[in-house]
Amino acid sequence: MTGRPVIDGKLDDKLWKAVTWAGNYTQWIPKEGGKPSHPTELNIQYDDKYIFVAFRAYDDRDKILKMAGPRDEFVGDVVGIAFDSYHDYRTGFEFSVTAWGQKCDLIKYNPARNDLNWNPVWKVKVGMEDSAWVAEMQIPLSQLRFSGQDEKVWGMHTSRNIYRLQEYSNWEIQTKKGPGEIYNYGILKGIKGIKKSQRLEIMPFTLGSFEPTKNEPANPFSNKGRSWGGTIGLDAKIGLSSHFTVDLTINPDFGQVESDPSVLNLSAYETFYVEKRPFFTEGSFIFDYNINNQSLFYSRRVGHSPSLKINPNDNLFVKSPINTTILSAIKLSGTTSKGLTVGMIQSFTANEYAKLIDSDGNASSRKIEPLTVGGLKKVRNK
Repeated sequence: MTGRPVIDGKLDDKLWKAVTWAGNYTQWIPKEGGKPSHPTELNIQYDDKYIFVAFRAYDDRDKILKMAGPRDEFVGDVVGIAFDSYHDYRTGFEFSVTAWGQKCDLIKYNPARNDLNWNPVWKVKVGMEDSAWVAEMQIPLSQLRFSGQDEKVWGMHTSRNIYRLQEYSNWEIQTKKGPGEIYNYGILKGIKGIKKSQRLEIMPFTLGSFEPTKNEPANPFSNKGRSWGGTIGLDAKIGLSSHFTVDLTINPDFGQVESDPSVLNLSAYETFYVEKRPFFTEGSFIFDYNINNQSLFYSRRVGHSPSLKINPNDNLFVKSPINTTILSAIKLSGTTSKGLTVGMIQSFTANEYAKLIDSDGNASSRKIEPLTVGGLKKVRNK
């Protein structure tokens, strides 16, 4: 490789000029096997730490659709690449970017399942040329999972979406008649001599909160019109091997997670909400026990609202926690080279107490949720 490129959306580095570009994409949608409306070129290089990918998507410059959107929203024109770095035809790590420059990263599973909660650390920049838009990617090898063999053999998929034409094309030939997209991936060879990285990510945090409350002079829990709070915690990800990862969280903060929609439930059955907390969503397919569209494992019960509710009255003031505190949780997940998938999760939630003060000023507390230890193990073969 001729030096590392500068990731700036300009394909003027010596690296990109000194090598041969690949192309010959095939249309998948709307005409399976057809010729794309506009050609696409691709270049892949690597060193001991990164994979570098460059795209040149030819088009009429004034027709390229650049649409703003949040991370993982596929809007406007898009190019991307995915690696089946286990080469087990089960898992694809995809890195895509819109013409506006927004990242879209996900893990793909057969037959057509995606996990958009995976957010690896990588760089990408887009740019414009006279007759094309371009994308330049730098993907750390530490964000992928691969075997210890000296020469790697990976599955590879690259794609392009021309939004205005609703046209989707691929470097490899895809078909809607197959058992799954990953089975149709092409093969990437020639990556040699790269070492397994020591995967360790630690993210400590502190959190302060201020909540204005209704000023009730007679209520000792709400007579100041405000409430202060604070906490500390830690999230960690540890790579035990090229195949298995441990996720650890201590006193987690899920303040970045979007709120659940309001639901009116008039039935006798529990309301099931979509899991949105990152610790539980990553690799959640491993813990999927769907039987007749019914899931036997519901992660939202970990840290749910306390089971016992004490209502205040004219002679009793009550302050209760909204959710049960998750003291810690640990998760082991991964797939061996022979297709054996293992997932284990263990969590601890705290005793929760409601604070009570009666009309005479006597203070007490009452347990509304006990200390809980819960776990799940799942093993399945390929």
